[in-house]
Amino acid sequence: MMDKVEKFQIVFNNPTATYFAGETVYGYGWIVVKEAMYVQSICLEAIGEAKVEWMTSSDIQASDEEVFNHTTVLPIKGEKQIDDEGFLHAGSHYFPFEFTLPQKLPSSFKGKHGRLRYYVRMTVYSHGVFSQGGPHTERTSKFAVIGALDLNNEPDASLPVENDTFEAVGSWCCMAGTVTAILRLDRKGYILKEAIPVWAEIKNLSARRIAHTTVSLVQNVTYYSYRGRFSESTVLVTVHKGSVAPRGKQTWNRELLSIPTVPPSHLRGCKIIDIQYSIELCIKPAGLARRIKLPVDILIGTLPLKDPQHKVTCHPLLAPDGDDTSTFPFPFFSDSTSDQVFLSDMSFHNMVPTAPPWEDDDEIP
Repeated sequence: MMDKVEKFQIVFNNPTATYFAGETVYGYGWIVVKEAMYVQSICLEAIGEAKVEWMTSSDIQASDEEVFNHTTVLPIKGEKQIDDEGFLHAGSHYFPFEFTLPQKLPSSFKGKHGRLRYYVRMTVYSHGVFSQGGPHTERTSKFAVIGALDLNNEPDASLPVENDTFEAVGSWCCMAGTVTAILRLDRKGYILKEAIPVWAEIKNLSARRIAHTTVSLVQNVTYYSYRGRFSESTVLVTVHKGSVAPRGKQTWNRELLSIPTVPPSHLRGCKIIDIQYSIELCIKPAGLARRIKLPVDILIGTLPLKDPQHKVTCHPLLAPDGDDTSTFPFPFFSDSTSDQVFLSDMSFHNMVPTAPPWEDDDEIP
């Protein structure tokens, strides 16, 4: 069968293949055949799956979960250049498809010990040797999902958050004094691409210089298996400030920390991966002394608070590279109104997930 197929690809209406939960995904399979051939059926599967795995001192913990599955048989009769049912003449043939993502679908995600990915698989079954129970030809193409989290449904999203500390500085045999710090945010909830104004104050009451201070956005991920759980933290964005002299003071006066395009908090809809975020103030004393860390929990959502007093400050992110789609024909999306029909919000479609559903060398079952 493959000797007769010159090209077999899956094309999405959105060149970045990134969709919000609740959107309808449109696309088509593009098959170019060298000579006439008979096709028994064409099956389309859209799948979302989560997998986690980590090593313990005694064994390997692992678990998996299917979060989305849409399967359909695409019609063959009546397509371009097809006279008889299932008979493909030489040339190009297009098999359009569409499916709607559930409103509560979790975001695509990839971490060190787990991932949640989405892909479309199109399988062509040929008559005779290539039957439903025998060999077949298939193509797989990945797409990304950004799950929805409405901050208006989170009871504490609009409330201010703060944390403070009072800690000794120095080694166990030679204490140099104490450091006090306070970290404060106007509210707990923010959205993708928003810039968080950070207020902090550090008082160095010790005789030792503070080498530097930083404020970071930290992603905290917990993986669950049937017999345990495992947590990891990743620093996503960091803003630095300079040193603080002994008996000196440093103030962060609403410095801006930009949120990249990441999965929203909680990853609701997935039972084996949970995501939380925090803003962390880190104080590094000079010399041999442990770092002082001061975190506050935040929520990252996709729909902002409606209260007009909460002004959203956004930093633009780089547009995705390689938006040239001239390689593929778009016979079903070429009319002037196609953007309005198929894309609900073009601004969000220009956002590329921080972590793709999987790397190019990953195998897809």
